[in-house]
Amino acid sequence: MKPSVLNDAGVSDREAEVLALVGEHRTNAEIAAELYISVRTVESHVSSLLRKLMVDDRRGLIDVAAGLGADAPGAPDEAAPAPAPVASASSTTGAPALPRPLTSFVGRASERVELAAALTRNRLVTVVGPGGVGKTRLALAVAADVADRYAAGSWYVDLVPVTDPAMVGAAVAAALGYGELPGQSLSDTVTARLRDAEALLVLDNCEHLVDGVVQFVERLLSECPQVAVLATSRARLLVPFESVFAVAGLSRSGDDGGDAVALFLDRAALAGWTPASDDDRRRVEAICESLDGLALAIELAAARVSALGLGGLEAGLAHRLGVLTGGSRLDDRHRSLRSTLDWSYELLDPDDQAILRRAA
Repeated sequence: MKPSVLNDAGVSDREAEVLALVGEHRTNAEIAAELYISVRTVESHVSSLLRKLMVDDRRGLIDVAAGLGADAPGAPDEAAPAPAPVASASSTTGAPALPRPLTSFVGRASERVELAAALTRNRLVTVVGPGGVGKTRLALAVAADVADRYAAGSWYVDLVPVTDPAMVGAAVAAALGYGELPGQSLSDTVTARLRDAEALLVLDNCEHLVDGVVQFVERLLSECPQVAVLATSRARLLVPFESVFAVAGLSRSGDDGGDAVALFLDRAALAGWTPASDDDRRRVEAICESLDGLALAIELAAARVSALGLGGLEAGLAHRLGVLTGGSRLDDRHRSLRSTLDWSYELLDPDDQAILRRAA
């Protein structure tokens, strides 16, 4: 029997079956095979579920299905084990996985729409901007937004730990759960498995591996016609089939101070601070302007305001590399503003480093 929450939302029996399988982290292709319907029909049901259940993305549907638990149609019970996923030469291993951010995504509504539109026109889109501007968060938000366009979903590959450009293919294979096969490199395995798949790969932090990324992506897109790549980098990849999407600092315009102030207030509230007056808000606007709307700098500043107060934060920003720190982080590049600058500095060749030191 279908749960009342689904009846109240007008969810059909077939849509309820699709929802249960989405909750099991099945891809659209696997759901189509399980229910003997086309992938396009699955996509139509998923879109209908998003609208009827008023959730933003596939992850929201997974959460709804989890909340329904054993009452959801098609959910396995102890006597009937869940059917095994359908395997094929082009299927991925496991369910598409995008990192779940620990904080809410704030602002960038127009950029989000524009970047999603760019992915409809181009198979390689590179999100370019300075360190700490928010490239990764924007790319992840858009990858979740457009996941239903791709039967095999959106997949995330973090390239920060990779130091050898020749290992880009291996990093992608690891993220997708592919192992080595006899007589094949991992890059061969990736292209073979994705040859007939509809998938979006998010290649994050490409700037230190540009040559390796270009070689891998050019082969991937040539051999896998339904795959698209959304890359983030501090520098463009410089290939003719690349569409560049430049990301600037958060907006600081409008009566409310724009997205920059919205981000500051959101993160400051997490630390237990809210503005007590209009004057406090004007001072926050000035702080965000002085930080050029740089998302990382704003987040680090907001995290300190409850301890320092606005006055202490304003004074500390005279020496911002010292005050804009955030303690221990898994990603050392985002531990402080200085760490972000250090990462960019290390990407320069020795001659450019010398020029920068002299200019500074």
